[in-house]
Amino acid sequence: MRVTDITPLSVSREDVKALFCRLPRDAHKGMLGRVLVICGSYDGNGISMSGAAYFAASAAYRCGAGIVEIFTPRKNYEALAANIPEAVFCLYECKERLSDICDRVRESIGRADCVVIGCGLGRSDVAKEILRTTLSDVSCPLVIDADALNMMAEDGSLWSLLSKKQRARTVITPHAGEMSRLCGKSVVDILSETPKTALTYAAEKGIVCLLKHHNTSISDGKTLYVNHSGNAGMASGGMGDVLAGVTGALLARDISAEGSTEHDDVLYRVAVAAYLHGLAGDGAAERLGEYSIMASDVVSEIPEILKAL
Repeated sequence: MRVTDITPLSVSREDVKALFCRLPRDAHKGMLGRVLVICGSYDGNGISMSGAAYFAASAAYRCGAGIVEIFTPRKNYEALAANIPEAVFCLYECKERLSDICDRVRESIGRADCVVIGCGLGRSDVAKEILRTTLSDVSCPLVIDADALNMMAEDGSLWSLLSKKQRARTVITPHAGEMSRLCGKSVVDILSETPKTALTYAAEKGIVCLLKHHNTSISDGKTLYVNHSGNAGMASGGMGDVLAGVTGALLARDISAEGSTEHDDVLYRVAVAAYLHGLAGDGAAERLGEYSIMASDVVSEIPEILKAL
């Protein structure tokens, strides 16, 4: 099947409303899902990427996740706990034995309804083992972003750790540069044929590919969604971390509109996540202007969007 034979689909505000239907009176944390955020790094020289973990975790909470657990270096704890005390933390020292760190990763994965990995994770030996353990042990929806994608581009054998069944519930969220490293195409070619690139790579790997662009393309290799929300002001640091958290929250939840099987579909939920993320960005731009938007503004706008809907 040629890409030109596929009619791109899109989602709308009604789809967001369908996934955020009124909560039942007996709703509980387990019903709303537990998101594990394996993000953030500390390089030992005073450089921390705790913000990436914060954006992913806070976005997941703002999209209704019942519990968000952050797996991150202990050096990141103070900053994260001060800004998102609602989170559960599983911490590690970068100089610990790798086997001990990986054992704790497995325990955290075992508690999760969705795992988000890669935002600010770095590409150290510890990060690589954490990624390898995650790919080997995960059995719930998985969102792979940023540094995790770059490590998979460097070591293609990591894909073999994901079973065919797990790949069907695995989502990658690359921008054009990360996609170039993954598939070997130039950034120019990717930007000129984003839908085709997303669809063909998703089909090759058996996963869902959310390829970020001004019109983000989302595909599982058979069906294609193109997103039409969002604006140029969202081209700033942390936006991808927010999107990863939004996606993780929607994939972790056990609630769908009227029990519809469509709303339980991974591809559909990812498309709605991209649209909601863009809507929040549009709301922030309307309030602040495109030049002044930060990732934290988009997180803050999510409740306003959901409340309005």
